[in-house]
Amino acid sequence: MKIAMEVGQVIIFSFVSLAVMFATTRLGGKRQISQMNIFDYANSITVGSIAAEMATNLESWYRPFTALLVYGAVTWLAHFGACKSFWLRLLLDGRAIVLMKHGVIRKKELGQAGIDLNEFLGQARVAGYHDLNELESAILETNGQISFLPRSEYKPATAQDAGQSPAPVSLWYDLILDGNVMENNLKECGRDHTWLQNQLHRRGIGQTREVFYAACDENGNFYASRPE
Repeated sequence: MKIAMEVGQVIIFSFVSLAVMFATTRLGGKRQISQMNIFDYANSITVGSIAAEMATNLESWYRPFTALLVYGAVTWLAHFGACKSFWLRLLLDGRAIVLMKHGVIRKKELGQAGIDLNEFLGQARVAGYHDLNELESAILETNGQISFLPRSEYKPATAQDAGQSPAPVSLWYDLILDGNVMENNLKECGRDHTWLQNQLHRRGIGQTREVFYAACDENGNFYASRPE
């Protein structure tokens, strides 16, 4: 009889822990596993361990239950804060890293990203680029995936390209995020603050703090948007 009662309690607490764990992980948004940052990944593992402890620790179930609530609250606060604060988002997600530019693989940036050459080549092959001569640039995104930009002559043809020579492609650089100027990106693309201010003034924007997002490429194309 006692064993049956304990089994019944384990079943009940298992369902409760699953429900709490599901609610806790949903507080982190709708990211897929491949889109998780380090914080999301570590948090999901910890929450799973606590949920398992809650299902089997019948005498002190309230302890892991409290821990689940705390982790859920911290997860929500972290993601809410990241939406509001550029610096917190930078702390949680990190920066995108340019691994290849103008067809040249950057050894230093590969080291910073913790990616060896074989892994980079493997990712390129998975993306369909067996010949690196077809690539213009490659960027390691904050979710750990590598984005590849093909050279103009290897891009899929569009109606705009019909009967015309393809225009040179260029990497786009994030210049302003939430009103904060990305100094490294501004220098990387060969621009300065004077050029940036002139581009903003042409679009009726007086100060960089008024900009939600701005970007440019090496061909002089520019995009800027105010927050709604």
